[in-house]
Amino acid sequence: MRYAVLSLLLVGTMHAQEAPPKPPQPCLAVVEAGSHAFRNIMLGGIAGALVSKKQYKVVKAVNYPAKIGQKFHGSDLQMFSSSGTQVIILDKKYTPEMLEKACQ
Repeated sequence: MRYAVLSLLLVGTMHAQEAPPKPPQPCLAVVEAGSHAFRNIMLGGIAGALVSKKQYKVVKAVNYPAKIGQKFHGSDLQMFSSSGTQVIILDKKYTPEMLEKACQ
């Protein structure tokens, strides 16, 4: 009887050690930061306007090597999202509560 209890305790301990906690999913919360449209129009006319891309500024990063304030183009965010990073686009007038709920 003593060996049965001991073996159950060992099995329970081994099972608990097998499942280490998973780190949270990488996540970026961003807001629209504008685009290079005006600059591109000034430099290249209408052709410059066609190559402009929207930019987004990082306001929160969890488990992702990005700095607050860093800017990315929309195509970059699509690439991050397809590789498993959760990307949340917040309204420009986001509240602290919205930012707190992002990436949870």
